Amino acid sequence: MNAEQRKAELKRIQETQEPSMTGITLTYHGERRKFNAYSIPLSILTYNPYNGRIGAEVKSYERQHHVLDPDDADDVKIIEKFLWESKEEANERTKKSLLEDHQQRYGIVTADGKIIDGNRRASLLNRIWRDDTIPSNIKQHTQYFEAIILPVDADRKEILRLETTYQMGEDAKVDYGPIEKYLKAGDLSEEGFSDAEIASFMGIKAKDVAWYLRILKLMNEYLDNFGYTGIYTMLEEKEDPFQKLEAALRGYKAGNVTKMWGYDVEADVSDLKTIAFDYIRLGLDQTDFRDIIRKPSNAQTDASLFANEEIWRQFSDEHFDTIETVTEETVEDIIKANPNGDLKRLMRARDNAWKEKVGEALRENFNRSRDKLNNKQQAAEPLKLLQKAWSALSAVDTSQDSFKEDPGVATFLDEIMDLAKKYTEIYNG
Repeated sequence: MNAEQRKAELKRIQETQEPSMTGITLTYHGERRKFNAYSIPLSILTYNPYNGRIGAEVKSYERQHHVLDPDDADDVKIIEKFLWESKEEANERTKKSLLEDHQQRYGIVTADGKIIDGNRRASLLNRIWRDDTIPSNIKQHTQYFEAIILPVDADRKEILRLETTYQMGEDAKVDYGPIEKYLKAGDLSEEGFSDAEIASFMGIKAKDVAWYLRILKLMNEYLDNFGYTGIYTMLEEKEDPFQKLEAALRGYKAGNVTKMWGYDVEADVSDLKTIAFDYIRLGLDQTDFRDIIRKPSNAQTDASLFANEEIWRQFSDEHFDTIETVTEETVEDIIKANPNGDLKRLMRARDNAWKEKVGEALRENFNRSRDKLNNKQQAAEPLKLLQKAWSALSAVDTSQDSFKEDPGVATFLDEIMDLAKKYTEIYNG
């Protein structure tokens, strides 16, 4: 059934069928209007593949394969798979409720049968109906979807407004993934909606929309940096570092950070972003990640590696020397070699291969640099530093052959003795 056929069938339903609900108030084209809901056969409706709940999955799939067509039976299975896997536990509960208590809340569909609000519920009703273990007399009602049918003059912008208002508002009881809100804000912005309009649709403040769009821009730069353009599933569990990084970069780019060295707002801040991207990819702990980017304050000038010029120069030089040794297989070559492979699994394997090559060196460089930073921070606390040095020396295993065979050991012992002698003379003198 094509769009015109669906439109004709929905028109017939409105003209010949008694509504299942009446007097539903809905804001439509800026006015409060009353609508009726009808019991519509699911067989004449189509999913919206760009449902906000599965935005990252759909965009990532389309990057590897093709644009999803909700009129294609194979693509319908993919859309339903994404909807089911988005929140399996919650879907199980809703599925049980739909079977036992029927559909409690109406959906919204366009005049030609596209589901604007209720994609998840519609997919669960379809799932129930196809379940041969459930007797037909018990599941009979799941062939139908209760929904408002929008007028034919519903344009793309109005549909997007309704879709966002309901998906991010009333249907938010089933939480969306952390990345989806950024994608939704970006999609609406590209359609020409203002920050204030987007905020009203999403139930947030206009300043939050601006924040979402900045975060999305940074996320896109991250994906582009590693060849993952459009593969938004590579952002899973990475929301927090992008928030922290965006706030830090915004401050550094403004050039008015308190107690800061004379860094270049273009070159040095660009290096900071690139290095931060590498550590996000590595999966550095959030507390550790902040030790790379944190802005200094009056109370703590050596607040991070970037806040101390000497430490930053050494750290960044070592970092880029390590990264430049790595050559990776391109995303395009991996997709070409595995056209039907699970994109998320393939790209994670690529990340893991990268981590195998540079992970240890990056962590060592970070730990070594942070130790220098901690020493700077504790410069006015000599006793703590001496205790730390004593603890490190006490941990040396002198029974190992390398203790006597490695010439570097003798060199460091001489330097430690000279330094200890120097400190003793200062203390006594």
